[in-house]
Amino acid sequence: MGSFSKLLPYTCYELGHCWHHSCSFTSFEICIIAFIESCKIYGVVYLLTGLINARKISIEYGRKILKDYLTSVCFLTVNAFGYIGSFCVLRSILRHVNFLTASFLPGFIASFMAIFVERQERRSLLAIYVTNVASECLWNSAVGRGYVKPIPHGEILIFAGAMAVLGYSFRSSSPPSRLVNSILQLFLGRGESGVMIASRQVTHPILSEQLDPKPQPWPMKLLSVFTFHHPLCPHRGGCLPHFFRMGLQGFSQGFLLQLAVKLLSSASRIVKSPWKVINLLLNGNNISAGIFLAWFISVFKGTCCAGRWWHGKDDPSHGAVAGVLSALSMYFYSAPSLALYMMWKVLESLYEKGCDDGYLPRIPKSVEILYSLSTGYLFHTAVMEKQYMKPSYWRFLKSLTWNRLSMYNRHLLDCYGLNSSQDFHNYWPDYDLDQIGDAVKQMLPQHIAETSL
Repeated sequence: MGSFSKLLPYTCYELGHCWHHSCSFTSFEICIIAFIESCKIYGVVYLLTGLINARKISIEYGRKILKDYLTSVCFLTVNAFGYIGSFCVLRSILRHVNFLTASFLPGFIASFMAIFVERQERRSLLAIYVTNVASECLWNSAVGRGYVKPIPHGEILIFAGAMAVLGYSFRSSSPPSRLVNSILQLFLGRGESGVMIASRQVTHPILSEQLDPKPQPWPMKLLSVFTFHHPLCPHRGGCLPHFFRMGLQGFSQGFLLQLAVKLLSSASRIVKSPWKVINLLLNGNNISAGIFLAWFISVFKGTCCAGRWWHGKDDPSHGAVAGVLSALSMYFYSAPSLALYMMWKVLESLYEKGCDDGYLPRIPKSVEILYSLSTGYLFHTAVMEKQYMKPSYWRFLKSLTWNRLSMYNRHLLDCYGLNSSQDFHNYWPDYDLDQIGDAVKQMLPQHIAETSL
């Protein structure tokens, strides 16, 4: 392990923007590139948003969508442009590059500036997303360095813990997270939501006391599950047939969702080779996603039905048990990012509730600080420990900078002991030798130095 206190005397050109020696030129270039890519990225996002809300289309709504679109484009552009600009400014002020200024501090400064450009209502979503990705990278780094041991199917434990809280809140009258509550309603339906449970209790306030005046033997209760539904159940028909029906519905939804994602990501290849659609249809991930959603929906609803038969009433605690059992669906379709996202949403909801109830202090600009710290760490990982970065996020950064982030000379950072050049052994920048110092010239492979001369 190298010393993190080392000061590197290299210039911005030698270490960072190795494709051109001018700081102002590279900053302006990244600004233009990021603006173009941001227009593409958010163009798709806001187009889908407009299509989903097609009923609301009007001149005023169109203006709002356009304004929000341009705001998001500017946000992402500032984030990318601010990173390279902050890197050069810090190097100019300090006259050296250190462990923090190599990537983390420029990323933090750029993100802190950019997040205030974005709309207030999107900041929390962005902060949770990048914190989710950063926590996954941090875990990969800890495992890679041997600080912790990987836990087989650890994502199931995280997902189960998060769903225990979310399941309870989903079936309570005042769920803390509106976004997650809406997502759960989309898949589980409104019937099991706390709002509908409260409505049924208002409609039939003493129903639970009249359900089963005399205890029934278990065989009779089991027969009732097959042929009837509990009077408090929101569905029609027997509970067991409903359980299997929800499983089939969940399988079809999961299969089609996964297939749609693959079709969208492979659209260009399908146009060139239409026969590849068959391979996408037969892909095993589609079946895994179908089993995942089938288990998740049917087990959650089935557990709620079992709770009503067992206790004779609806109770939010049934949702906690249902959440844990439904989370076992991740055994069939591993999705660590989803588990981590749910975990962070739970922590956010608990923090907000703690602040509202007066148990926790509300930290000013906590969302903006969280976003900046997480994104700063992601920039640090992309430069210093790229081998631990989530592949999809690395592809996003490469696309956003037109591969400029890959042109960082990570060989000069190996002195910190993080194997920064691990994935870039064969890459050396095509330097203008008149613009670099002797220390870097001596490090260049012989064949590259001779070619440059």
